Amino acid sequence: MKLKEHVDMAAFLDATAKCAGDVFFHSADGDILNLKSLLSQYILVSIVCNPGLLENAQIICVREEDYASLTFFLQPEPAC
Repeated sequence: MKLKEHVDMAAFLDATAKCAGDVFFHSADGDILNLKSLLSQYILVSIVCNPGLLENAQIICVREEDYASLTFFLQPEPAC
């Protein structure tokens, strides 16, 4: 799922920390950041200033139930 525009990154990263499983940021270039890692969080915060890098990126939760914790921050999947 994609991040919504203008997300409160501190609140989003707090929510990812509470997830039971790992949460990954997948960039359009193939980069993968584990958002449970402080270094990866720092990198994500630094690229948030460039909306082009977020445009085609995805947030992937290892545990399906963790998406419920992040719903406020994620765009809904388009209906087919």
